[in-house]
Amino acid sequence: MAECSECGKQSMSFTCRYCGEKFCSEHRLPENHDCSGLESGKKEEFASSEDEEQGQKWFEEKFSDKKESGKRQKQFQKPRFLNESKRILKSNIALLIIGITGLSFMLHEALPFLKNFLTLSPALTQAAVEATNNAAGQTVLTKYLLETPWTILTVMLVHANLFHFLANMVTFYFFGTAVEKTVGGLEMLKMYLVAGVIASIAYIGFRNMIYQLYGPANGVISLSPAVGASGAVVAMVGLVAMLYPDSEVLLYFVIPMKIKTAVYAFGGLEIFNLLFKIGGINLPVIGGFASSAHLAGLAVGLYYGKKLQDRYGRRTSVFNPMGY
Repeated sequence: MAECSECGKQSMSFTCRYCGEKFCSEHRLPENHDCSGLESGKKEEFASSEDEEQGQKWFEEKFSDKKESGKRQKQFQKPRFLNESKRILKSNIALLIIGITGLSFMLHEALPFLKNFLTLSPALTQAAVEATNNAAGQTVLTKYLLETPWTILTVMLVHANLFHFLANMVTFYFFGTAVEKTVGGLEMLKMYLVAGVIASIAYIGFRNMIYQLYGPANGVISLSPAVGASGAVVAMVGLVAMLYPDSEVLLYFVIPMKIKTAVYAFGGLEIFNLLFKIGGINLPVIGGFASSAHLAGLAVGLYYGKKLQDRYGRRTSVFNPMGY
């Protein structure tokens, strides 16, 4: 019980939170006792409320910034090496082909039986295999074609040595990439595989023609096994020559010339080599070339390129593998 500061009445008292005086139930509200601390109290209360609201807002913004920062950090975090490699290979079929061929090269160099499993034998019968080995005085062939028909395609994964592998894959990188950028990765892959198969068939046909004309040996071994992706790689060169005939290249990585001139020179040299093989003469250096496969691959590339000319035109300024 206390005395009301407004009316003096003794009753249950209530303390005003603004002025601190005690009042009865009738005068307990600030409006009923003309409270002297009402205005200043409300201002303090408003300021306190505003501070609290700003503090809450600052906390939310700060927390939100941290969350956004974390999201951005995760978003722009560099992917792992393998993930990045997969992304590059999926978007670049030419690099994927080079990667698979490189892996095959390392495996078949370490495992000789794998090399034999993938190598193309042009012999059509077991008798031809035996006749070839007898003529060579050593084991040149271990199988005939019908035993391993997949080698028409897998020959593209086998190379004689490191130089052979690098020469093919470096050439393919420049020309295959140009084709891929023009027609797309899947279309380029289809052309590459078709050219490889046709090159293998041409090699088999030519070698068996020599075998029928001269037997297992006539200066050269008629049914020598084949390795390499040269036919498919040359097809890419021929295709680029049709689309970008004025581009500058290095013939055999040595002689600079326009690509259309390089194709004429390359084709002429391969025909020259082929004619000598028909005559039983194995020329130095180029005598080891699979000219029949190269010419078949070149023909496929020129054919595809001719078809694509109408679609894409001749954009000679786009492709320049020599960089000037």
